[in-house]
Amino acid sequence: MCIKKITLLFLAFFIFNIGIFGEDIPKSELISYWKKELAKFNYSLPTELEENFIKSNYTGGGGEDKNTFVYVTKRDLDFPNETINYAIYFVNKANPLTGSDAKLAAFFNNEKLVMLSHTTLYLDEKNRYEFGGLLVRVGLTYEYDDSGALTISCLDKTTRETYAEIVSKQYCGESIAVSSQNSVLNVKNHKVKCEYPCAPFYPFREKGVYLVTQNNANLRRDPHSKGMISKFLSKDTKVEVLEDTFKQEIILGLGVANYVKVKLQDGGEGYLHGAYLRAPGEPDVVLIREKAEEWKKKNGWKGK
Repeated sequence: MCIKKITLLFLAFFIFNIGIFGEDIPKSELISYWKKELAKFNYSLPTELEENFIKSNYTGGGGEDKNTFVYVTKRDLDFPNETINYAIYFVNKANPLTGSDAKLAAFFNNEKLVMLSHTTLYLDEKNRYEFGGLLVRVGLTYEYDDSGALTISCLDKTTRETYAEIVSKQYCGESIAVSSQNSVLNVKNHKVKCEYPCAPFYPFREKGVYLVTQNNANLRRDPHSKGMISKFLSKDTKVEVLEDTFKQEIILGLGVANYVKVKLQDGGEGYLHGAYLRAPGEPDVVLIREKAEEWKKKNGWKGK
């Protein structure tokens, strides 16, 4: 009887462990999962990256063309209290105003997207050489939990004492927890004013269908902020990006992006600043922030 119980317990333990470890995604399949997640933001992975990733035994690899560089790596991801083992970086090589250290960064725990943010060079006010060259995450950030639930946050960069503090997430402003239906679940005030703008960063935009993020978006005849305005576009207007001009501009309150050539549904064409656009699968931050204000009023929120 005792032997039977031990046997049953062993079988139960064996089956339980199969259930846990059987869920691991083979490294050879990671790319397909990453592609699916990144497609929501209208970003893709170069074939060269895929080939180099396989050659590296799934540790890293990249692909580039004249204006862009996309690479995956497992290096420098020891963020305290975070489970991240891969990062995919998107880089604008075409002499960007922000410099090559400013990168769109997608962080993964194996196949699961954990965070989409961007990086910038850390500047230590105390001039400590050991922290030179560190990249920190900043600006508008999308965070996803194990179930895929979204929190929209703002990350800052300020001088900290230790390496762990520097590379940790430095929250500022508000974080908004969102349901799958874009309803606001909670708003948290971090009680720290953002020194770094909480705005989107796009190193480049790929061809495809996008939606205008806000009303009165300036459609221009030329790809720069001094170009003549030919039309004002309404929020959620659907456009097709035909090409990225790689003429980058930083517009306060809007974000960092290149001007892109777009085609309207009526056949008209013009140039839009890339931060006026979001991919169909990308969070509607403007709408979510409006709903967050409504949520705060409804819940008697006082900066909790």
